[in-house]
Amino acid sequence: MMTAVSTAPIDGQRFSAFPQVFDFDDISIVPRQQSTLLHRSDANASVRVGGMELRVPLVASPMPDVCGSEMCASLAVEGALGLLHRFLPIERQIEDYRAAGATGAAVGVTGDFQERFVRLLEAGCRIFCLDTANGAHVQVAVALKWMREQASDLFLIAGNVASAEAFSWLEEHGADAIRVGIAGGAVCETRTETGVFVPTPYAVYECAAVRKRALIIGDSGVRTPADMCKLLALGADLVMVGSAFAGTRESPGRVLMVEGKKYKILRGAASFSVQQEARSSRPDYVEGSETLVPYKGAVRDVVQRFHAGLLSSMSYLDSRDLEQYRQNARFVRLACQHS
Repeated sequence: MMTAVSTAPIDGQRFSAFPQVFDFDDISIVPRQQSTLLHRSDANASVRVGGMELRVPLVASPMPDVCGSEMCASLAVEGALGLLHRFLPIERQIEDYRAAGATGAAVGVTGDFQERFVRLLEAGCRIFCLDTANGAHVQVAVALKWMREQASDLFLIAGNVASAEAFSWLEEHGADAIRVGIAGGAVCETRTETGVFVPTPYAVYECAAVRKRALIIGDSGVRTPADMCKLLALGADLVMVGSAFAGTRESPGRVLMVEGKKYKILRGAASFSVQQEARSSRPDYVEGSETLVPYKGAVRDVVQRFHAGLLSSMSYLDSRDLEQYRQNARFVRLACQHS
């Protein structure tokens, strides 16, 4: 007996207009005007974040194997921003914050987050990242409101989101900057475990179309300076990186030797070992993996490479600042890269 197959039409509201999404390798920037910059150093890629002016629009992801005190301190010297990760006891995070100097710090939105926030505030922190997998959640709105009531001079980063609707919702609830990108990271398994995924370039493009005031932080899947350039040209103000910094000398953790080559460990925030260390119990669900990344030496070299690539891209587009860069940027869609 043959099984009956439904011929009912697909819900038009949900499926009639699938957007034509794109990822990093699907698009390329095209220079369509002559450049008047004599040298790439004539371009200025600075951006203001709260009370700080960054020379390079790069932010280190608040992951336990990416951003500790040494990373924060080194990035500050290079004109970038580190966000001290939250996967450690409060006292240790306070010690690391004081050791790092001017930087930002991550907190959660449940558990000890209020005590952690107050202690960091007392230590002088004014840039806070509400570090959650799903930024479009009522707990994030509650946390944003409570934090605003504690001090008037805060710069609050929230996220992650991957749609215009979620971005606008967080913006309306007071976020100063919003991390845009879900499931594109090197050690994120949200895509395979939940089916939730939007390519970061498309998500940034969609959010930039509705942005009113909050900064856009393109976050997820950035591997090269070209990836950073594309996100900034699409509308991001800053770009967050994890794996690109994870293999540097300044990232937490020791260097490992594997078959004569140097590596460092990179674990997703929702990986088994990170959750186990943070909760002292067996996790009931895992959305992050663990991998080895090649050792790269000093983080300064990585920042300088990204910065140089961006300034060169800006010179191609006759852009002396990032606002002009976004205005002048034009894209082409490449031939399908997928089999």
